[in-house]
Amino acid sequence: MTLKYPCFAFIVSFLVATGWAACASASVTTDPRQIEAKVLAALNNARLNPQAYIADLQGYRRQFEGKVVRLPGSRLTYRTREGTVPVDEAVDFLASRKSRVELQETSVLQAAAADHVAEQSRSGRIGHYSANGSGPGDRAIQRGGGKMVAEVIAYGAFDPLDVVRQLIVDDGVPDRGHRTALFAAHLRYAGVACGPHPTYRTICVIDMAETPDGRP
Repeated sequence: MTLKYPCFAFIVSFLVATGWAACASASVTTDPRQIEAKVLAALNNARLNPQAYIADLQGYRRQFEGKVVRLPGSRLTYRTREGTVPVDEAVDFLASRKSRVELQETSVLQAAAADHVAEQSRSGRIGHYSANGSGPGDRAIQRGGGKMVAEVIAYGAFDPLDVVRQLIVDDGVPDRGHRTALFAAHLRYAGVACGPHPTYRTICVIDMAETPDGRP
């Protein structure tokens, strides 16, 4: 499926673990550029070999008890909206997906994503639009790029692997827009920014485009 126009999607996760705040905050806010690089690397691993990523999802699925899932390698648990349904859908999706080229990081897209993280870290807002009404394309334009930007956002992720897993599973998102965008063949460039969020503790924004700066 080719996305001809910008795709905006975000996912909010709900955690039911007493120790989450300290653990998640340390994971995502300590040296954010290292975290962001790991998010992009995890995403590219999934894009390059979608079938190999199925094993991760199958292991994740085994951690479910009803709609509650224990995060791999930790004592933390999520209360999901749909249980294992989107996990099974994601496995089927990846089984038929072709390898995609690695997303290359660019300064314009990274800066646009970072601007959104900075604002929402202060305001506690969620979604793709800033307080002044600007969207992903507007932020890219403000950074010297163009408006053709696809954006996905994960809130409440525990670590870089969890960011990518959440977006691929896409629990609670009816059209699975994150999943589709992450594996879109025409998207070749990206910028990742992560930081703290006052309500959901963490936020990671990934801006993607067909060109390095979002211009047509």
